[in-house]
Amino acid sequence: MKILIIRLSSLGDVLLTTPVLRCLKQQLNNAELHYLTKESASSLLLDNPYLSKVWSLDVSSKSLVKSTINSLRNEHFDYVVDLHNNWRSRRIRRAMHCKCLVYNKENLHKFLFILTKHNFMSGRHVVQRYLDAVKPLGVNDDGLGLDLSLPPIFDLENLKGESVGHTCLGELLQRPYAVVAFGAQHATKCIPPDKLKLLCYSIHIPVVLLGDEKDRRLLQNWGVSFDNRVYNFCGRTGLLLSAAIIKHAAVVVSADSAMMHVAAAMQRPTVAIFGATDPALGFTPFRTIHVDCVVDDLRCHPCSRQGGPKCPKGHFNCMHLQQWQQIALAANSLASQQ
Repeated sequence: MKILIIRLSSLGDVLLTTPVLRCLKQQLNNAELHYLTKESASSLLLDNPYLSKVWSLDVSSKSLVKSTINSLRNEHFDYVVDLHNNWRSRRIRRAMHCKCLVYNKENLHKFLFILTKHNFMSGRHVVQRYLDAVKPLGVNDDGLGLDLSLPPIFDLENLKGESVGHTCLGELLQRPYAVVAFGAQHATKCIPPDKLKLLCYSIHIPVVLLGDEKDRRLLQNWGVSFDNRVYNFCGRTGLLLSAAIIKHAAVVVSADSAMMHVAAAMQRPTVAIFGATDPALGFTPFRTIHVDCVVDDLRCHPCSRQGGPKCPKGHFNCMHLQQWQQIALAANSLASQQ
């Protein structure tokens, strides 16, 4: 049986589909799995042992999209499993002219939750809803977590000889450290700069800041500086090196972002901080030890299903009113148990 799985974005959402790949491959005889995603997320899947091929979709060009669709059609898939279910994935799955299985996004429930602030969600994690989509094939949840396979160059012994800036990873990896991922794709999910500094100084072990170049520029624009117990790796590590650093962390503190799901894939204890979004939307760290942090009794919360460019009310209380000392205590407690 030849199956195409579609999830075009984002990084975290692609990671959240990995239990579906494992269950399909392990529970179906002779299943050949192909995966279609955007190029920015393809590196998360290139070493996945359950996939035969990863396809990258370049949405910047209509001709390239059409070419990719034509190439996919020539594969003659038996099934398409659409785990994105948006207008673009619908167009692609219909072009395959084969049987389709589609996940339930619960968009109406999300809309009502955000509009009324009353929880209409099913209570099922998005991973469980992804798995529901493939139940017609006789595939069931295996009770395990997310998958992220790293190439051998990111093995522990190889990492010890690498450096990030002036920091030798060998020196860092020989002692417990925490990872803090303060950034996110949308501003209303990011940890504010003054709270980030308080958080880092309240964690009792060295802290590694992970993020992209945008996060590095944010720190520079905010004028935030740290002492030598905080290692600012933002913009200096690619996605897979960041994942390798997370893999060996004692604890991860993260905004609702891709790094939170990387931590879950690496089975690291995680403190997840939710700003504009809410754990009830179904995107909490999946099947790893975690603490979810959210400000209760905010009449404006949640204001978005995936975050936005700025707080609609202008106060950003969903982050500013977090119990930051308690968050640090939770991180210290989880780290001490490792």
